[in-house]
Amino acid sequence: MTRTSKKFFSRLLMLCFVISLTACSARVADLTLVSTKNIDLTDAKLDANKGARYKGEDCKFMLFSLIPLGLPNIETAIDKALEAGHGNIMVDQVTEISAYWVVVGTMQCISAEGTVLNTQSK
Repeated sequence: MTRTSKKFFSRLLMLCFVISLTACSARVADLTLVSTKNIDLTDAKLDANKGARYKGEDCKFMLFSLIPLGLPNIETAIDKALEAGHGNIMVDQVTEISAYWVVVGTMQCISAEGTVLNTQSK
């Protein structure tokens, strides 16, 4: 192997390493009230100060950045946040989507974070 080709491969390897450290994230939505459950809000009084903020995330892997092994789902992310907060409704919810490189592909994630409340049925 010539010195030029060794230099080329070392630079190519370094470039691949630098690219593998990159990530991207974007805010997709800000929602005032969201739930994945059927809830009767006829007499519900919601007080966001009574709840705590929780985050749910759904991630899927894309092999070689071309072959998806599933698609991340916002409903799953919201359900995970609701389960973590033991509630059935979320207020002031923020949705973000992100992707980052791993050695043989990319990981794509959708996260939902908000104040989780539990509406009481009468």
